[in-house]
Amino acid sequence: MKINKLFIIPAVLLIGATLADAKVIDSNVATVNGQAISSSQYNKMVNTILESYKVRNPQILQDPQNVSAIKQEVLNELITESLLTQNAKKEGIKVKDSELADGINEIKGRFTIDPLTGQRITDQKQIDAAFNAELKKEGLTYQQFEAKIKDQIAVRKLIDNVVNSKVSAPTKEQVKSLYDDVIVIMSGDEQKAKALPKERLEQAVPLAAKLNQLTAEQIRISPIFVKFDNNTPAEVKAKEQLAKKIKKEVKKGKQTMPELIEKYSDDKSPLQTGGEMILIKGVMPKDFDEKIFAVNVGDVSDPIKTDNGYYIIKVQEKKAKRDFTFEQVAPDMGQYLAAIKMQEELNSYLNTLKGKSKIKVMIKFDEPAKDTKAETKKTEAK
Repeated sequence: MKINKLFIIPAVLLIGATLADAKVIDSNVATVNGQAISSSQYNKMVNTILESYKVRNPQILQDPQNVSAIKQEVLNELITESLLTQNAKKEGIKVKDSELADGINEIKGRFTIDPLTGQRITDQKQIDAAFNAELKKEGLTYQQFEAKIKDQIAVRKLIDNVVNSKVSAPTKEQVKSLYDDVIVIMSGDEQKAKALPKERLEQAVPLAAKLNQLTAEQIRISPIFVKFDNNTPAEVKAKEQLAKKIKKEVKKGKQTMPELIEKYSDDKSPLQTGGEMILIKGVMPKDFDEKIFAVNVGDVSDPIKTDNGYYIIKVQEKKAKRDFTFEQVAPDMGQYLAAIKMQEELNSYLNTLKGKSKIKVMIKFDEPAKDTKAETKKTEAK
C-alpha cells in the first residue's frame, strides 16, 4: 500500500494523531534504539486512519489484507517519526520560541471551523474551549502538547537541512517532458501511454488524474440512493416506485436535500460534505454518466437504475471543461518534480538511519497478496 511516507495523517484529523503518545501503558509494539512505541500510541493512530478511510474510501477496508497493510504502514510511520526525532536531538537542532508559537497557532487554527456546520468560528473563547476539550479528551497537558509540536518542528528543520538542501530545481526540459507525458495520458491514447518508460509513467499518472479532476467537465450533485436488498423483479419494481416518490418529494422543495438524504437514502456518505458531491465526466460508467450530465442545473433526474439500486440526482451546479497551457501549469509541475526528488532523498536518508539503528518490532502483520498494494494504490488514485 502506497501511503504518504512522512505525514500519513490528514490535516483535518491532526489532533488525535499528533498527540497520540500521551498515555503511559505497560506494553509496546516496537522499540527504536531502546525508545518505546506504545500500543496505545499505535492503536490510536490506527483507529484515526481507519476512521478516515471509512469516510474517504470505505471500499478499501473490505479487504482484510488492505487493513493489515494500513496497520503496518502506521507502525512504519511511528518508527520513522522516532528515528527523525532522535536524530534531530542528536544533531542539536534548536526550535525558536517564535517557531513554536507559529506551530501551536497553526494547530489551534484548525479549531476555527465548526466540524458540524462547516462555519467559521470567530469567538476566541469558543476556539480555546474546543482546543482544550480535545487536549482533555486525549489526556494531555498543555506542556505535553507543546513538547510534541516542538519535536515536529525540529524534525521539519532536520529534513530541510539534510534533504531539501540537496534538491535542485528541475530544468525547463524536465518539466516540459513531464507535461508532454501528462498530455498523452489525458488524451486517452493507451498505446502511447504504454510506450512511456515506467518511471515517467508512474510520475505522470497521478498528476494527470489530478489535472483531469481540476479541469474536466464536472457537476455538483445531491444524490439519494435506494438500495436493492435481493434484486428480485418484485423488489426492483417496488424500489422504482419508491424512487419516483422520492423524486416528487425533491421537486416539491419542502425539505432540504440533506434532510431528504437522511430520510430516504441508503447511502448517507454525502452528508459528510453537506449533502453534496462532485462528479467528473468520464469517471462513472458511460450510460450513467450520460444520464446525469443531461440533467439541467436545478432539475432532478428520473430514477437511474444501477446493479445495486436506484439513484435520484438533483444537479446543483455544472462546470465546463477547462483547457490549460504549459505556462499555466509549469510552476506546479516543477514543484511536483522537486517533491518527488525530495522524497527520494528522504527515503535514502531514512534507510541510512535505519541501517545505523536498532529497531525491534513486537507485532506481526499478515503478508498482503502480490497485487494488493497495486490495487489499493489504484483505488486511492481514483
